[in-house]
Amino acid sequence: MTDSFGLSCRYPDEHNNVLIEKLANLNNVGHDRILLGDGSSEILKLCAETFTGKERGKLIAADPTFEAILNNANANGAEVVKVPLTTTFAHDLPKMLAAAKGGLIYICNPNNPTASITPKDALRDFIAKTPRETTILVDEAYFHYADSPDYESVIPLVRDHPSLIVSRTFSKIYGMAGLRCGYCVAQKETIERMHPYQMWDSVNIMALAAASAGLDDPDQVPNGQRLNNEAKIFTISELDKLGYKTIPSQANFIMFDCKRPVLPLIKAMKDRNVAVGRLFPPVPTHMRITIGKKTEMEAFLDAFRQVTA
Repeated sequence: MTDSFGLSCRYPDEHNNVLIEKLANLNNVGHDRILLGDGSSEILKLCAETFTGKERGKLIAADPTFEAILNNANANGAEVVKVPLTTTFAHDLPKMLAAAKGGLIYICNPNNPTASITPKDALRDFIAKTPRETTILVDEAYFHYADSPDYESVIPLVRDHPSLIVSRTFSKIYGMAGLRCGYCVAQKETIERMHPYQMWDSVNIMALAAASAGLDDPDQVPNGQRLNNEAKIFTISELDKLGYKTIPSQANFIMFDCKRPVLPLIKAMKDRNVAVGRLFPPVPTHMRITIGKKTEMEAFLDAFRQVTA
């Protein structure tokens, strides 16, 4: 990143191409099947603008899930249909498919805020059954943290499904949330439909340099997985001792039932200088916690014990 500072007076075209080529090789696809974004949030916004709206169709999403794309679709004049998660906190794929008539289906897997997954066989079958005129966006922001045998990426399915888009981000395992870099994998024609809605050169030169360096570092992903897992296991164990059960987590955060309205607890934690996740109305007694360093998780647990005493 420091070395790239001297190039910041120039447009990042060459560095765009370098990162696209690395991502194409990583995902075993052609370079024309990669679209970079200013974080995967830009990819979500592009999908809402391209595939939803009064003329294009509704957005179908889980409830609860990551809200950004719902806001994007609303701004685009689209109807947003929320389908509650199942009792195991998976996407209710049959109900989502039944609600779709063209437009866009959004599947965050692992899901934010619940850290739960939708099983691979069910998702593969769903993608095969979805009519081509309905676009499917699978958000794999937390892909690197999922270690369940019941989970797999759907990027390999893009080859046979023109209506499938898979988004990824450098914000999580690569530690680049503030730098903003993401991408999606889709068929060439699908990406060409999205291009007109994208700002030129939306990824800055330092983010491109950092992302490229991250991909070149063989220790980045396994180290991130190990550190996250250690701190997550510790936190879940301590909460379990206090009598609080978490939703099985396949991400770098957890969600657990506080057995009481969570809003007063969120405020009380903030008064103790500990910021936790916001309220998610479908699960009003659940708290969402991002996993940080072990010392940060100890600080969270100390504050949580105080506010629940």
